[in-house]
Order: sequence, then C-alpha cells, then structure tokens
Amino acid sequence: MARQARAPRRRDTASAGWRQVLFGGGAFDVSGEHPNQKGWDIFELGQRSFWAVPTALAWDEPVREDPRYSEAIAAMLSFLCPGEKMAVTGASCIAAHMQTEEAQFYFVEQALEEAKHHDALRRMIVRLTGRPLEPPKPLVRLLYTFGVIDRDDVAFMMGNINIIGEHLAHQIFHRINHVATDPQLRKLIALIGKDESRHIAAGQRFFPEVWDRFARRRHEILAKNLLVCLVLACAAYDLVRPMQTLRIDLAEVMEEMYRHYHDVVGGFGAFPDGALLEGLLRHLRWSTPRVIRAIAAMTTETGEIDAGRLLGLCREAVRSPRALRRLFA
Repeated sequence: MARQARAPRRRDTASAGWRQVLFGGGAFDVSGEHPNQKGWDIFELGQRSFWAVPTALAWDEPVREDPRYSEAIAAMLSFLCPGEKMAVTGASCIAAHMQTEEAQFYFVEQALEEAKHHDALRRMIVRLTGRPLEPPKPLVRLLYTFGVIDRDDVAFMMGNINIIGEHLAHQIFHRINHVATDPQLRKLIALIGKDESRHIAAGQRFFPEVWDRFARRRHEILAKNLLVCLVLACAAYDLVRPMQTLRIDLAEVMEEMYRHYHDVVGGFGAFPDGALLEGLLRHLRWSTPRVIRAIAAMTTETGEIDAGRLLGLCREAVRSPRALRRLFA
C-alpha cells in the first residue's frame, strides 16, 4: 500500500493564541528567521514590483482597441474581474490561517494586489465598451463564492486560488495580450500578469504548509472541485465564442491547468486511494474538450445560446442515438 507523505513540521511564527500570549513565540517571534526562504523572497519581490492603479496608466487617455476584438476582450475581463475581488477575501482568509511569518505576510500582500487588479479591470472594461460595468450573473456569483471561499478549509482556498484560479487567469491574460493592440491595455495586462506569476509561484511554495489539512480533507475537496468544474462550465458557456475570437484555445488552457495542479498536489507522495483520484482527474481532463466543443456548437459569436442550432441538434437527436449522446455531452 502506498504511504502518504507528510509535510515537514514548521516553526510557528504567526499564531497569536493563548499559548503564544503565555510563552511567547508565534506572532511574537522576532528572530526574523525564514526557513521557507523562497517564500520570503516572493514576498519581497512583491514589494519591489509594487505599482499603484491611479498612476500606473494614463487614465485620461482614450482606449483605442481593435473593434474586432474589443467586445471579446471586455467579455473576458468582465468574467475575471469579480474573481479578483473574491480573491481579496480568499487571500485575507488564507493569511489568517497560516503559521509562518513568510506565508502570512505574503498572503496579506496578495490580497492588496487582488484589490488593485479588480479596481484596474473595472476601470478598463468601462473604457473598452463605453458602457457601465454590468453586475455578474448568478452563476458567476456562485462560482466565485462556492468555488473560492471556505473559511474553514484553507487547503481548498489556496488550491483553488493560487494553484487553479491564478493559473487559469494568467494564461487568459497572456493570450489576450497577444491579440490586444492598445498600449494602455497591454501595459495593464502586463502589470497584472507579473503579479499573477508570483501568485502561482506562491501556491507552489506555500502549499506544503497546508498539505496535512489537504490530505485529511482530500475527498471533500475533490468532491467540491468536481462541482466547481460543473458550475464553471455553466457560468462560462458564453465565453467560448469570445475565446475563439481571441484565438484562445480553452481546451489547451484547461489542460495546462490540470497539469499544473497535478504537478503541485502530486509532488508530496501517494495516497492509499491514489489510483481512484488519478482516474477521476484523467476522466475530467478527457471530457473537458468535449464539453467545450458541445458549448461552441450551441452558441453564437457573441456567446448567446443559438436556438436554431439547438433545435437542429434536437432534430438530429430524435433520429440518431449518437446525436442524442452528443446533445447531452
């Protein structure tokens, strides 16, 4: 039977309970020692890379994006924008749960960066479209609450924010930057992209600190993540066509995310039920491109459900079992 790996025990330099009040240490540790030096380096890099939203761009200048792509870019940014705001709450909650100074300080810093991203994107979307920013639809609100925040499960939050969410967002920003032409927009995406790269690296450096909690709750976390995938497919169905307009291969983006998640979470050793978990992940990776193709077949260029195409698929389904399976894919 495979043996479950355990994360090394760490010196507590962040807790502030009665034990620390009576005996010192924890949040009252003043040694400045950082065993997770690479994690501390990420925190310091964030300070050196700081940028301020009001002065980072010339906000009084007009945005002149290619009309072929402006609406699709705005749709993608509008989907990501509320996620940045929820990540403020998520990173703040993670900081409160961490037991090392380097992790606690880093996630407080990340919360500030997520706030900047939300503020900057909110401004940019309005300038791209010339319209007020619309509130997120209910499924997007569900995705960014159930799929991001669980104040009692720090391993779930760090996994879904720093390992999954940041990786997906970073890939999408990177691909938008290859299509965008407006220098202001490109500069903003580059600034956000540098922050996102550090957030991804932080997931790799600090996940060992919550590994024991992930190991204990892995079945519940996996179950929640499967449901998150379903919510994501429903919440983002109208983005498949805009992504095609921007030449973003969503199946490729998702596959890279799955690979990254496997590399981070699978790097600590095997679980006794590892074969089952691997099998579920393989099936999810196999089915994702098929779901994306099914969504694309039933939506217009603007991301709306095409009733005509859907009716055509239903007509085929009543004549062919294969078409029926394809309809319910």
